[in-house]
Amino acid sequence: MKAILFADRKGSELQPLTHRTCVALLPIAAKPLIEYTLEALWMGGIREVFVVISPFADYIERYLGNGERWGLQFEYILSRGQEAPPDVLARLGAQLSDSEYLLIRADVLRSLEIQDFLTEAQQVDGQIVATIQGCHAGMSLLRKQTGPNPWQASNLVRFPCIPFIAQNQSANPQQLNQNLLFVNPDTQETTFYALPVEGQLSMLDSLKAFHQANLDVLAGHFPTLVLPVRKINEKLQVGRRSKVLPHNTGLVGAFCRVHAGARLVDKVVLCDDVRVERHAKLNNTVVLPCTYIGQSVELHNTIVWGNLLIPINTGKVKPIFDRRLLADLKFPILYSQFVEVLNRVLGVFTLLVSIPLWPLALLAALLQNPRKPLRKIKLRGNLKQIDQDGILRPRDFTALEWATSIALLRHLPKLLAVITGRLRMVGVRPETAEQAEARTAQTDDPIEVWERMRDYAPVGLIGPSQLTLSFDAPREECLIVEAHYARTRHFSSDLVWLLRGLLAFFTARAWNTGQPQGIAPTNTGQPQGIAQTNTGQAQRIAQTNK
Repeated sequence: MKAILFADRKGSELQPLTHRTCVALLPIAAKPLIEYTLEALWMGGIREVFVVISPFADYIERYLGNGERWGLQFEYILSRGQEAPPDVLARLGAQLSDSEYLLIRADVLRSLEIQDFLTEAQQVDGQIVATIQGCHAGMSLLRKQTGPNPWQASNLVRFPCIPFIAQNQSANPQQLNQNLLFVNPDTQETTFYALPVEGQLSMLDSLKAFHQANLDVLAGHFPTLVLPVRKINEKLQVGRRSKVLPHNTGLVGAFCRVHAGARLVDKVVLCDDVRVERHAKLNNTVVLPCTYIGQSVELHNTIVWGNLLIPINTGKVKPIFDRRLLADLKFPILYSQFVEVLNRVLGVFTLLVSIPLWPLALLAALLQNPRKPLRKIKLRGNLKQIDQDGILRPRDFTALEWATSIALLRHLPKLLAVITGRLRMVGVRPETAEQAEARTAQTDDPIEVWERMRDYAPVGLIGPSQLTLSFDAPREECLIVEAHYARTRHFSSDLVWLLRGLLAFFTARAWNTGQPQGIAPTNTGQPQGIAQTNTGQAQRIAQTNK
């Protein structure tokens, strides 16, 4: 017997996952969905398959080839995307020379024995539909009919499946639930029969269903599926050439790297080519291929693909633009990692060079505040976290500073925050948690786009607002300067600001004791001129971001 395999589902209900590929190629438990159906066909004795494709047709044809990898022989048929199956089959014409075919969808997940279904179906006349636990299984035995379109009954497997109305074929209780008579609502002809089969089924008709299907496969609820992993222990299954410690829980695909300090808790599915950094914690999460998960990121009940975060409880898609948190490994992340390492190395170097200044800073702090020379301040830094609602929020941290009015000495302990990645050497001025919340709080006056631009720049010890504005400069003036910096910053400009910060070390302003005790080293500059110059910059920034 030959099979007609439908892989032409549009998959709008699974967007944005289907923006990258078709439903049939979406990975379920680290394996493209269509492969499970192909393996079931081979085990069911099917060798020749017509493959109906539409979205990403070239991707499917390139991936499947001629079918010899599965011991099958393929012939491809193009459709217009969820096109009515009778129209597709009508174009085949004389190629459909047999009297019956197995119709099966490749874009739903099922666990069943095809050979058992075919054996039982041969004992019943007419068109046969496989059902699993009372639901249409996306599989049918199609028999040629007389009339203008002999394959009209192929509508049995169109997606979404026709909502047949079930009736009992016999009032005899012994025959109940064996062969249920279905009524086609289009024609009201009682010619299709349901044949219950043992197995599991997921129609993958929502993001929540896709997420749950991955976890169900992990839990062993689809026992006939062949997974591309080996069992490490009762809680962990790992694919080839992956590195993950055995105390983790879940399914890890091929070529994955899970840091020894990361944790996979409860139910986690990592598809191929996933990288998880230290202190990351994943729980009840499905991570699709070529995804980078950064340090200290916590994910719960989500789907992640590249920089797309999809919390299952809300279904809202959240693109994450900070590549240190989530990223697509198909795009290079070496640059951001290089900058991160470079800043930490600069922090260590600056700390070593500044060691002779620490006794002087301690002495100055004791003179001004002998009871508490070293104080703590809570700042909002560069590290971010994803809360349970899937919202990306900056993480606060406790910084140290000397209790002296000499700006250069006061901020020496903040070099420790640079070394740990909470601050950068160059960036916008650090804010306290209260200042950040007040700036972004919703008020009667809507917040302009350019006012949020500073959030796209790293937080650093030195930068344009620290080196060109006085500490008591107006809030709007600081926002203008920092928005312009965030919009125009690049590696070479940061080097310039780093050099200017080094030169400022030898100026009187860095050692000025009359300056208010602020958050970052500043000098007095000429704020009025800068404000006039950058007003136009703010207007251009706002226009650019509209």
